[in-house]
Amino acid sequence: MLELLKKQPRLRALIERFDETLELKSSSDVFNSHLVAMDFITNKKTVFIVLPNLYEAQKTYDTLSQILDSEDVLFYPADQTLTAIMALGSPEFKSERLFTLKQLMTDKPFVVVTTIQGLSQRQLTKDDYLKSVKRLSKGMLYPMDKLITYLIYSGYQRTYTVEKPGEFSVRGHIVDIFTLNNDQPYRLDFFDEEIDQIKVFDVDTQRSQVAIESIEIAPMHELFYTDLMKEDALHKIKKFFEGKNLSEREQEKLNLDLEAIEQRKKLDGLNLYIPFFNAEKTTLLDFAKNYHLIFVDIHKMKMNEESIMDDLMTYATTMNGHHFLSIPFRIALEEHLKRTHIAIDNFGINSSLTAIDLGVVTVPNYQANLQAFALDIHDMTSYRIYVSITQKHYLEEMESFLSQKGIHYQETISDQPGLYLLNTPSYGSMMLKEEKLFFVDESSLFTYRVRPAIKYRSVLNQATKIRRIEDLTPGDFVVHYDSGIGKYMGLKTMELSGDKRDYLYIIYANEEALYVPMDQIDMVLKYSSHDGIHPKLSKLGGKQWSKTKAQVRMRIKDLSDRLIALYAQREKSVGYAYDKDTDMQLAFERDFMYETTKDQQRAIVDTKFDMEKERPMDRLICGDVGFGKTEVALRAAFKAVMNQKQVLYLVPTTVLARQHYYTFKERFEKYGANVALLSRFVTPKKQTETLEHLKRGFVDVVIGTHRLLSGDVKFKDLGLLIIDEEQRFGVEHKEKIRELKVNVDTLTLSATPIPRTLQMSMMGLKDLSMIETPPRNRYPVQTYVVERQEALIKEAISREIARGGQVFYLFNKVQGIEGMVHRLEKLVPEAKITYAHGKMNRDQLENVLSDFIDHTYDVLVSTTIIETGVDIPNTNTLIIHDADQLGLSQLYQIRGRVGRSDRIAYAYLMYDAHKNINDEAKKRLSAIQDFTALGSGFKIAMRDLSIRGAGDILGSEQSGFIDSVGLELYMKLLEEAITGVTLERPKDVQIDEVYAPRHVDPSYVSEDSVRIEIHKRIAELNRIKDVEDLKMELIDRFGELDADLLLYMYEKLFKKLSSHIGVYKTVVEANQVTLILSMEASQKIDGKKLFEKANDFVAQVRLGYLKGHVHITLVTKFEKQHWLYLFDLFLDDFIYN
Repeated sequence: MLELLKKQPRLRALIERFDETLELKSSSDVFNSHLVAMDFITNKKTVFIVLPNLYEAQKTYDTLSQILDSEDVLFYPADQTLTAIMALGSPEFKSERLFTLKQLMTDKPFVVVTTIQGLSQRQLTKDDYLKSVKRLSKGMLYPMDKLITYLIYSGYQRTYTVEKPGEFSVRGHIVDIFTLNNDQPYRLDFFDEEIDQIKVFDVDTQRSQVAIESIEIAPMHELFYTDLMKEDALHKIKKFFEGKNLSEREQEKLNLDLEAIEQRKKLDGLNLYIPFFNAEKTTLLDFAKNYHLIFVDIHKMKMNEESIMDDLMTYATTMNGHHFLSIPFRIALEEHLKRTHIAIDNFGINSSLTAIDLGVVTVPNYQANLQAFALDIHDMTSYRIYVSITQKHYLEEMESFLSQKGIHYQETISDQPGLYLLNTPSYGSMMLKEEKLFFVDESSLFTYRVRPAIKYRSVLNQATKIRRIEDLTPGDFVVHYDSGIGKYMGLKTMELSGDKRDYLYIIYANEEALYVPMDQIDMVLKYSSHDGIHPKLSKLGGKQWSKTKAQVRMRIKDLSDRLIALYAQREKSVGYAYDKDTDMQLAFERDFMYETTKDQQRAIVDTKFDMEKERPMDRLICGDVGFGKTEVALRAAFKAVMNQKQVLYLVPTTVLARQHYYTFKERFEKYGANVALLSRFVTPKKQTETLEHLKRGFVDVVIGTHRLLSGDVKFKDLGLLIIDEEQRFGVEHKEKIRELKVNVDTLTLSATPIPRTLQMSMMGLKDLSMIETPPRNRYPVQTYVVERQEALIKEAISREIARGGQVFYLFNKVQGIEGMVHRLEKLVPEAKITYAHGKMNRDQLENVLSDFIDHTYDVLVSTTIIETGVDIPNTNTLIIHDADQLGLSQLYQIRGRVGRSDRIAYAYLMYDAHKNINDEAKKRLSAIQDFTALGSGFKIAMRDLSIRGAGDILGSEQSGFIDSVGLELYMKLLEEAITGVTLERPKDVQIDEVYAPRHVDPSYVSEDSVRIEIHKRIAELNRIKDVEDLKMELIDRFGELDADLLLYMYEKLFKKLSSHIGVYKTVVEANQVTLILSMEASQKIDGKKLFEKANDFVAQVRLGYLKGHVHITLVTKFEKQHWLYLFDLFLDDFIYN
């Protein structure tokens, strides 16, 4: 399309005039994007395209990134004005903005998509940014303390272990840095003041990977400063507010902000003060040398300015003062309009008489009605009509339709009028009257939509594993396999016979202490339970713990016996083996609008493979809300229908049933399949008819609630049962489901995650598919933790309604919910508001939800009762009234209800600043602030949810037992029951005298949790190569390690290997060390192999046999290396080679 447009003389002449101020009218979003692309290619200048709001900017960015090379298109998304003034900032937006500024400073031309807020935002100078970017290379002299100072000035936070962007750590001569726009962090190894090596390292393993020559470090925030700049700005700010009669709330805000500037804290929220750091009115435009400035819909921008002023006045009222509004933190629209610019008004309603008419007509969405398309083009005999279709089956459908209608088409482009059917991508549809051009793509012709292949820099690397979730911090509850539940108080080092040893210090009931040596660390597990229940501490030496464990073991034995019996029964059962996929199945799957994720594809393949086997399928699909479980169910159901089998889809609520019914109907009907709904929304007459049709086989797929489990529901030939959120059905319903399952393929869907350990335990007993990757380019939800203010609530609701969306307002008190609705109605009079809570009867509640889904209302005020499963893609703003009152896992699941479409979603987690918040809630709020995919809040939420998931999959009766011993030990006991292998500590080998301190020196590794991690890793050593790997990792992370630590590793491995061959005693003498095997081991050992290995070994090994015991003696007299290392080498070779 772009190539054709570039050839049009009128458009070429227009582009040549872009150095003037021009007004254009009668355009469309699609044409505007192509016009910008033409300007960029022709004039080779940077082009700024400014949109009225983020929603339109985001759509334009997506389109331009496909028309042009995506590397040439930049996005500058700005927070709303009020969000900025309230010291809030979205980290995702910030990362995108900083990347854009960094690219613009290269002086290469780009297309920059922004909003009027983005353009109006004041910046530090370009010179400040240029000076702030550091380029470091291997071999360069750069003092380490200078680098640390620079990193602190640039907004990086010092931590011990670097895990996410914006962190750095210093350990000896090693500096780790995670910059903003790099997928992986860097490790710099210094030799005095010289940078000896630079490597990329893996966040998960903390191991270095490839060596690189140089890196670039840029600031983490838009506000960064030296000490000199700081002192000057603080002086100016104090002077600005001097003599002003500030209200109490204003003074409180000012004090907090001054403290944050002084301490370089929360810099994301301090952009309001940029004018005090830079007196020049620098904006985004100052970062480009030559540019064209294009505005789309100035009238809408002016209206937005008015509503911004209203919001700011509301904010001033809540602050009891207007003094912060007088800071000149943004440049007004009128200022920008004084520059040379192009103004585009799509509809031409607000254009002047001199505006140039572009003559662009928007093409309707035909939604697969090709007849309507044929009627539209019937009289376009003088037009060139370009139909672009990339999907093969749609192309064939169009070819067939045109042939039937006798419409002539060509497949190669020429300058002559006619219809051109092209198998090439086109980015949008439009008609140009003057040029007689008509472009239409498949998204306008069919229901197909493709999620744009844009890499948003603000999408965090969600594939990053959650590291060290089991980190122990003092105060955590732990469970010792033999001693029970205690509280971990820290790591203690004690000296025994001159040797230092590390111990876990754990207190039990009555303040009794237990010191667990680090070589028994595998006996201690972190305790986790439902919603952070505080357990009762066990009594040391008491019998209660043994009784509890025995009781849990017995229940687990019942459970595992039942699981094993079910598995055996299923293996013997014979069901129906479905045929391989047909062409129609492939066509059905191609109708899916989006690209499947890797996990989703795996789940689909596994499900269909199960269906093709004779053994009845029993598969659980586990995945977060919106990760695509329904698509797996749709494809499985279609496969069943293609084999003349009926499908029963069971869901917990009528609202969900209705949603799935519409989804299935839309996808299935064109293939002649009959989909029916059975719920209270269906009239009794229709229900009777559906029941009759089910019995006679006229209905292929029936979707409904527990109504489908009634005795009057009979099938002609049921082949597939799909259950959504089985744990939400009652006991009798579950019993009925169990009866239905016999010899019928079953697919269960769940949105609650399952602990990884449980997944492993269930391998082979239950077929599990985990969908853990989010859909591609799902925009991250912009999360703000903020003091509750009416101005912000008003802005958030008004903005969402303005873009045609809906708002979910979580108010978790049934008493007062109606009052809350009235308050919101006064605050935002134009909004239609309703409410829902758990005290409503089921019918009432479902009616409210149905009305909300149908967009009868704009805002739903609700308690946490609203179902997690209900999909409301149009709801993209979430406001939580009292976020500090909710658990992290609740917050995580509630937040998952927004951000499920192609729009940027917002979540405001609010709290009452004037209420005394307890320590627990404070901790929760700070964890929520770290609520990214890599944050601790996320880790806790996922852990809480996985405990719930474990209860769901194992049955509610097991939940109490999980709490009595903690999830981690419960999983170990379950694994023991299923595998038959009990956790027993290997019998200690008697070592007479070994100097092995079993201590990680704090001067080498200062953080306790990392020292514990190292002890754990040493406990897991199995082979000599594992020691080498761990040694190299420690040198890589912390520098050279001392001989004592290496000896500790060799001793730990020696105990494992000697135990493996049955050594029961070790005798250490001056010139030799002898291993004595037990009588049983002496009889079993392969003597021939032992003799060969002893003969070939690097040191002298003598073999002997005395009183039924094999003796292996290592002569150490002439050896430089420690005997532990030599014996590890010998035993490793004997056992594994």
